[in-house]
Amino acid sequence: MSVDLAYVNRAVDAAFALVVRDRRAWDKFDITVEGFYRSFAALLVVLPLNIIADIIATQVTAANRLSEGKPALEQAYGLGDAIFSTVALAVQWTIFPVVMIFVLRFLGLSNRYVPLIVAHNWGTIVVYLFNMPAFLLFAAGFISADDAITLNLMTLVFTLYYRYYTAETALDAGWSVAASTAMLGFILQIYFALGLSFAAGLWLPASQ
Repeated sequence: MSVDLAYVNRAVDAAFALVVRDRRAWDKFDITVEGFYRSFAALLVVLPLNIIADIIATQVTAANRLSEGKPALEQAYGLGDAIFSTVALAVQWTIFPVVMIFVLRFLGLSNRYVPLIVAHNWGTIVVYLFNMPAFLLFAAGFISADDAITLNLMTLVFTLYYRYYTAETALDAGWSVAASTAMLGFILQIYFALGLSFAAGLWLPASQ
């Protein structure tokens, strides 16, 4: 059950096709059982993007604190942070697929589980790529920390719509179910981030 570059390119191309509401994307996704497991390979593509985003996000936070007259955090992003972030991302990646097992079973849509998770996993690459310009523009000195935050908030709106359209076409169950699915994924991320902030406070001092 190998995943080569051509396979990844085809899957990511399908995920981008959903951005422009092209339903032919589903002809490119591998929505077999093997395709379900292969879709988790998207995590390997996202991992380096996640670390880059984390490093620049740390700089954005520091710049934003300085603009508010607060002292910047002295701790630089290090190996411990990268390990923690990588483990956290891997754990976070499994939450939505696990929760949706029970949700779709309750809704009587278990037969749509594989298409939803396949598109969701590969679509995460798209979400990260759309978030990167704000970080890269800030790192290059073209925009301020406030501008970077504003652009990321705009990207969040896109993400919610993208997840909605993905769910709508994957589940084929109406806008209300699709919207609820997209919001559930967002809420799960929020609660995970809150728990992660607490865990980071325990992890990082111990790693110093």
